[in-house]
Amino acid sequence: MKRYLALAGDVLETQAVRISFTLVLAFTLLIAEPVQGQTSDFKVGDSVEVMINGKWEPGFVTGRSGPGGYYVSQGRFGMFAKDDPAHIRAHTMTPGEQAEANKSAGELASRLASNGIGAQYGVRNPTTCKSRTAPPSAATVRQYVLCGMEGFDGFQSVNLLTDVTVQVAPPRPFIYSQDSGDKQIDVKAPVYDIRGAYKQYQCSKPRTDGGAYLATHNCILYDQPEAAGSCYRDTFGDWHCSLTGNRLASTGVAGQMAPR
Repeated sequence: MKRYLALAGDVLETQAVRISFTLVLAFTLLIAEPVQGQTSDFKVGDSVEVMINGKWEPGFVTGRSGPGGYYVSQGRFGMFAKDDPAHIRAHTMTPGEQAEANKSAGELASRLASNGIGAQYGVRNPTTCKSRTAPPSAATVRQYVLCGMEGFDGFQSVNLLTDVTVQVAPPRPFIYSQDSGDKQIDVKAPVYDIRGAYKQYQCSKPRTDGGAYLATHNCILYDQPEAAGSCYRDTFGDWHCSLTGNRLASTGVAGQMAPR
């Protein structure tokens, strides 16, 4: 009987050792192998890749959506990425991507502080004209176009122009059907038809919580290679000029830096 109990004890001890070894091995493997769904703790501004339609696409983190995932920007587009290694992973930027990131950081650091509306949008202040009394010429018309078309648009955006070119037609008399809509127009003064081209940047207030890229790429670009308009003098003797392009024919390109 004693021998039987001794043998039984040996068996139990052996099984206990095996069980202990199995538990230790399982725990070791658990540490070595990441839990499914575990990811790095990405921060705002981190360069990442997100899975889109079966392909990894680069972007950067703009925010965290609780424990469930991240908000990621891909320049012009934003998306939600599930917090899972099958949907988001770290990304090493290419030289071109790094150059763009450096450009964004440099632009953000070099922005000049101002007291005007430009400071609210992270852009230069819109052009203003100290005087509008000089008669239309190629030079003065261009300046009047900038003064008349740049500025706050009433829809939470600031408009800025670049690459403005104009041609000025000979003066003509006031034509009611064409000119009566111009505010305070002097019907006795000549009117100048103009045509030209420009690039319009429609800039919204920049995000300040998504890194340098979002803070500096807050404009939509509309290229207007064929535009037309007119210049007229108001009853106070000031000249006003504007060009109108075809917005429907110009597809806006988002994610642009504002012009200086």
